[in-house]
Amino acid sequence: MKKLIEKINLVLFGVLVPAVILRLFNLGYSDYQGDEIKALYLPEDGQNFFSYLMDQRKGPVQFIVTYLLKFLNPDYTNQLVIRLPFALAGILSVFFLYKLVQIHFRKRAALISALLLGSNGFFVAFSRIVQYQSFVILFMILALYMLSLAVKRPDYKHKGVILAFIFWALGILSHYDAVFIFPFVVYLMSVWLKRNFKKDPAALRTIITSIAVFGVLLLAFYIPFVLSISESTLSYWSGRISGDVSAKISSSKYLFSVYQPIYVVHFYVLASLLGLAFLYYKAYGVKLPTKIKLKSAASYIALFIWFFIPFAFMEWLVYIPGTHIYVYILPIIIIISIGLDGLLDFFSEKLPATIFAWAYQVILFLIFTFIFAQSYAVFVDNTKEYPWEEEKFFAWTFPEPTPIYHLSLFGFPYYRDWEGISAFIKQYPEIAAYSTNERKSIVRYYVPLEKDTNKAGFYIHIRNPQTFTETASGEKSEYWMEKYDPIFTLTKANQDYVRMYIMEPGTLKEINERGY
Repeated sequence: MKKLIEKINLVLFGVLVPAVILRLFNLGYSDYQGDEIKALYLPEDGQNFFSYLMDQRKGPVQFIVTYLLKFLNPDYTNQLVIRLPFALAGILSVFFLYKLVQIHFRKRAALISALLLGSNGFFVAFSRIVQYQSFVILFMILALYMLSLAVKRPDYKHKGVILAFIFWALGILSHYDAVFIFPFVVYLMSVWLKRNFKKDPAALRTIITSIAVFGVLLLAFYIPFVLSISESTLSYWSGRISGDVSAKISSSKYLFSVYQPIYVVHFYVLASLLGLAFLYYKAYGVKLPTKIKLKSAASYIALFIWFFIPFAFMEWLVYIPGTHIYVYILPIIIIISIGLDGLLDFFSEKLPATIFAWAYQVILFLIFTFIFAQSYAVFVDNTKEYPWEEEKFFAWTFPEPTPIYHLSLFGFPYYRDWEGISAFIKQYPEIAAYSTNERKSIVRYYVPLEKDTNKAGFYIHIRNPQTFTETASGEKSEYWMEKYDPIFTLTKANQDYVRMYIMEPGTLKEINERGY
């Protein structure tokens, strides 16, 4: 028993160490980026906590987390502390996915699933930012894991169901994306009901309690949320579905390639097809079935539907799914693990005592090592700040993304010392306006001034900005940069990443008339 425990712990250690490295190393390096700022609890003067939650476009969990973190770091200046709970949620997701897949699809498939989740660029990025995704993923997995325990273990028969519905509610309170696990929930609940509803007098009470708790948790927030929903939120949702909010091309394949730029998308596509083939094979065998047998194939069918519904929704109904495609990448990771595990069985059983099984395991090890190394270079190493600049990776180069695509970028290393810029600006209270070539959603958090080139004031020029627009923000700014020296700079590797100027207010013509 002791040896078995040590072996299990060794496997988990091997799975979790890469996940921990990719999520915790250099976690506090980057400035807050885009939607991270939107996840901080930043109420307006006189606004209470509940009113603030109602004004947001998303569930309250991420704001509750940042509200509690405000007691530790009131001004949110410690990025490591603020990101840490989200990173830990990402690490726990890897652990519990291993446990979940082990229950349903064997230990080797569980190992492969956990390694894929731990190294996948999307899930690494989610764990390195202050945003809801890592908690949605954790609560979805926990809900399915608790229901699985309720089905498999007598000691979890009742509490497992209740805990599952609590975790599912918390997932939906993190973001609506959590609803997409419902096919696998339906499958697990049908198995549980078949085994317990008629035989166990407490089963009905468990169902009523679970649904009641689930409903109370959700309705307590979503009823007032729907009643107070703003036109801007409705317009935002409508724009994401129709594409009206962006003139750029939306491509999930391209976006996936930005987060995993070298060959990983090819591996996922091929391995997904292999996994779907083995999903069918494990459910029905080689021959076409004369009739569909739901009982023996139920778990595989449920897994496929769990993948297919969010895939169809995101790729066929929503014009800009963005990084929300993680809702179908999660089940496809499990499907891939079944395919890779099944292929190893094929080599071991059909071609025993050959080099194929051994070579296949070596190839898998090299693939996982390559994906881990790539994710480390993309998200942890900050000597080069991909995707805003090209980065060498062994014999390859990570290419800069093409701005014609709709890019949802976060979790990448990006430091421009905005806190230093903010501190410098506070030394000039008489200046009321600024201009910059950087994205406004980032700057307005650090620079609480009016953005107006003619009134500025400050001009903040960023090298490799998140807008991917390297040129100055206007003729006046370009003129001033050519004629005058910056008064504040951030220099890394002998290059200025920030140059800050104080311009004379007025249009270019007006300041020229005044002798500038």
